[in-house]
Amino acid sequence: MSKRDIRQEITDKIIRVLESIDTVDFQAPFAGLAAQGLPLNPTTENSYQGINIPSLWIDQQDKKFTSNQWATFKQWKEKGAQVRKGEKGSPIIFYKTLTRTEENSRGEAEEINIPMLRFYTVFNANQVEGYDHHESAPANQTDLVTRIDEAERYCAASGADIRHGGNGAFYDRMGDFINIPETIAFVDTKHASATENYYGVLLHELTHWTGAPHRLDRDKAKTRKEIDKYAFEELIAELGAAFLCAKLGVVQTPRDDHAHYIKSWLKALKDDKTCIFKASAHAARAVDYLDGLHGGGS
Repeated sequence: MSKRDIRQEITDKIIRVLESIDTVDFQAPFAGLAAQGLPLNPTTENSYQGINIPSLWIDQQDKKFTSNQWATFKQWKEKGAQVRKGEKGSPIIFYKTLTRTEENSRGEAEEINIPMLRFYTVFNANQVEGYDHHESAPANQTDLVTRIDEAERYCAASGADIRHGGNGAFYDRMGDFINIPETIAFVDTKHASATENYYGVLLHELTHWTGAPHRLDRDKAKTRKEIDKYAFEELIAELGAAFLCAKLGVVQTPRDDHAHYIKSWLKALKDDKTCIFKASAHAARAVDYLDGLHGGGS
């Protein structure tokens, strides 16, 4: 039996989502997923991290689960619940550091840290019996741009120079500032309200802001081809915005220019099965960085 390639499985899943996007009637690939809320483990009460977030989001959407709670077979059993017979679980990955003592060249005992990748299978609350699950938070239904206090506090705590005006939304690396159109420029669209559109764009640009050289120094020019580093950064910002939207209770918005990156993302994912893992790790690191500025998150 061939060894299971969990990275390829998850990459193929996300490629399938990207390939299903209609670039004419375009919606950001993770837009509807963020509305489900961050995947949560009800036994540890912690949210899943990194690549596990979009992976579980996709499975929740595909299988039409109404809960964002996931746990292993053993964890459900510990809560007095039972996974129904025949249910198929979803894979997650977990990085663990194994420490062991070895003798170095000088004959001295030295501790060696060995990173290990493990994967587990988790089941959604909709797949178990004997557990009173809570449904995911519904999508924001606001019709006009209204300030979301939690999101406002979160962005303000970052200390980012956020300017309003003009017609474009962007992060200016040279000037180190974020530019967002005035809220009056944001309207309801087919997929989101004006409020959701505004905060989705703002959080996308805030993710870009974290990558500056004097912050997380996320310039990929030295490690990725110049031709695809821009699309890779956009994928990071797309994931970061999705993570933040879910965290702050905002539904992510589509952006017209995102459609242009789909082919680049697909090529990168097909050429390198670790690409989505790297992008998710960078996005998670961006959120952790912003959480630190906010004093530990929401």
